[in-house]
Amino acid sequence: YAEHNITEVWLVNLPENCLEVYGQPTATGYQIISQFYPGDTLSLQTFPDITINVNEILS
Repeated sequence: YAEHNITEVWLVNLPENCLEVYGQPTATGYQIISQFYPGDTLSLQTFPDITINVNEILS
């Protein structure tokens, strides 16, 4: 996805019970990888006014 300049990718990591967010794509991969766990909140890079509770995704 990074090779094709997809700005942000979310991966639901069920074994680790977390949401992984990949950002800042380059030709060789993503520069930023963040992990969010139940109870955390995050916002979309393209819509920073929208916040999402990770519980809503993982439950």
